[in-house]
Amino acid sequence: MMNPIVTMVSAIFITIIGALPFGLVNLSVLDISYRRGQGEAMNISRGAAAVEVTYGLAALVTGGLIGQFIKNNHVVQFLVLSVPALAGLFFLLKGKQNQSVELGNSQGFLKGMLLNLISLQVLLYWLFAMTYLHTLWEIDNNVLTITLFAIGIWLGKMGVLRLYAILSKKISGRLGFLSKNINRIIGVVLLLTVVVQLIRVCQ
Repeated sequence: MMNPIVTMVSAIFITIIGALPFGLVNLSVLDISYRRGQGEAMNISRGAAAVEVTYGLAALVTGGLIGQFIKNNHVVQFLVLSVPALAGLFFLLKGKQNQSVELGNSQGFLKGMLLNLISLQVLLYWLFAMTYLHTLWEIDNNVLTITLFAIGIWLGKMGVLRLYAILSKKISGRLGFLSKNINRIIGVVLLLTVVVQLIRVCQ
């Protein structure tokens, strides 16, 4: 049985591990922070964190049952893969980033939500992480546990994305290519993720 401190620390730690590698949200936060400042970048971060909390809690409550259902159903897997595939093609065909476009608070929040929703590896990571966690501890899905997990996921995700926003200023001279080609990079990352998952499904 997990105590409250272990619950929150586990949620923060699991989130940090999953959020540190380069992904769609991280790339966007780097780009937006570099071009328009940390304020707009953190609007995207908050939207992404909201989806991260949803994924994490869904995986926590189901205890890996969703992951097993998806793993054992190829039709569902192909349907799930169609979403990031279409999004990848959209970003790839969209081409260069429009430098003059500014995002309002709600637009940045929605963009962050969208980028995390179509990031297939985020959902798969949480399904795997929660399935593994359930093998280590007997998790009581009461209100306190769910609340502490939600807070931990939010803190972990926002902390990592804040770090990315800060680092964008440190390495600003190296972000020219990223800023000009962010849409194409996002499209390529999405399509590569789909290809990797398709290979796994067909094995």
